[in-house]
Amino acid sequence: MADKNDVFYTLNATTQCPLSIPIKKTNTDELAQALSAAEEATLAFAATTLQQRIRLLTEIQKGLEAHQQAILKTYCEESGLPEGRAQGEFQRTHGQIEHFKARLKEGRFLEASIVSPIAATADIRKMLVPLGPVVVFGASNFPLAFSTAGGDTISALAAGCPVLVKAHPYHAHTSTLVAAVIEKAIARCGFPKGVFSHLCSDQLELGQQLVCDPRVKAVGFTGSFRGGKALYDLAQQRPQPIPVFAEMGSVNPVFILPDVLQSEGAALAASIAGSVCLGNGQFCTNPGLIAVTKGESVEFISALKTALSEHGKGVMVHPNIQKGYENQLENLKKHHPEVVLYQSEAGGPALGIVPAEEVWKNPNLMEEVFGPFTLLITHDSVLALHQTAQILEGQLTATLRASTKELQEHQQLQHILQQKVGRLLFEGVPTGVSVTQTMMHGGPFPASSDSRFTAVGSDAIYRWLRPLAFQDAPQEALPPALQNHNPLGIQRKIDGQWTTSAL
Repeated sequence: MADKNDVFYTLNATTQCPLSIPIKKTNTDELAQALSAAEEATLAFAATTLQQRIRLLTEIQKGLEAHQQAILKTYCEESGLPEGRAQGEFQRTHGQIEHFKARLKEGRFLEASIVSPIAATADIRKMLVPLGPVVVFGASNFPLAFSTAGGDTISALAAGCPVLVKAHPYHAHTSTLVAAVIEKAIARCGFPKGVFSHLCSDQLELGQQLVCDPRVKAVGFTGSFRGGKALYDLAQQRPQPIPVFAEMGSVNPVFILPDVLQSEGAALAASIAGSVCLGNGQFCTNPGLIAVTKGESVEFISALKTALSEHGKGVMVHPNIQKGYENQLENLKKHHPEVVLYQSEAGGPALGIVPAEEVWKNPNLMEEVFGPFTLLITHDSVLALHQTAQILEGQLTATLRASTKELQEHQQLQHILQQKVGRLLFEGVPTGVSVTQTMMHGGPFPASSDSRFTAVGSDAIYRWLRPLAFQDAPQEALPPALQNHNPLGIQRKIDGQWTTSAL
């Protein structure tokens, strides 16, 4: 029987009572074995064909479908999220896998590039190859789509990298069920066991040990700025620094110009309130800041208050998030009298209103409050909006709601926002991150640790790859993607033109 210090329990998010099944903590020996197994599997897994990886992803999909009922039951218990949300996230997880299977099938992500040899010129051919073992940290607010079989894990496996998942301690049982599916899929495909490892702990040390181990070559993280920055700093202090692809949060500002305030104010207020409260405000694209002009905003503010009040107090995915949300609101009340705070007596969604001049004096007011909260900043003119945009830190998204005339008259505002974000919206709300090749889910620091890459969409695979060139290599020494006769039948760039033709 395991010692009580060797296990921990997750909570029922609604009742705050521990679940009955203990989660065994990964001990030092198990961690060492997982890291050694990942290192040993690296070359064999990198050498697998694209078709073999497609089969692995297909087997994972089948396993998830076969165990869907048990996974979703535990998901709802541990997260407090409703069944509809669980079903939606399950389908998103399944769909993400399908997108990466499509990328593997067409093979263009390898960026195989060949220049026809000419006299006295070296024959140089280039493609992308896997980095090696990747550590993935499960995200607290997405127990499926950003966790054990989420986009980080699936994109790394598609790239040919072994994965070590550090389960989030507040949904470790859900993570364990999903991990069992992946482990069985790997066994069915005949891959080395070290292609995937699942590690659990309710302490920080396990994650720190993983990031610092020299066998780990990259890290994927979705969570708080504090957590992501700590992992990033550890990775850069190693004798051999490694990339950390951390998505760390954002206030996702919404800038609304007068024409739209006047013509769409009430409808827009309802839409934004729904976005603020979606998932009880626990989306990384939650619109946590709204910038408007004073003269046209009176009806909009009234409608926004009403719309927010219609959303009751929800359940946070774990008590630390609930406590953090309450502490941040209390801090606003005590230390920032310049912010007028509106919240129902029952708690839950909240709205802060503050003049732009106060924010310019204290930009810290624009820091993220993780939960169903948004800060509305009032401005004397549209030109004043530019100043607020200028002092924004890096964001995942910004939304610019303006008429065609206003967009033409205030192009500078758009240009400022483009420098601050990874995704700029002109309609709708920022929540709802579609899984497509064109999606950009990342942004300038501190929204993410590397603004060149996305954490969502099939281009997420590029985080786990690096370019490798072969010079004057005989055909038998080249990987199939670079051989003259193109045995994979993939699209390659030959003399600057994409083609499936042989050389």
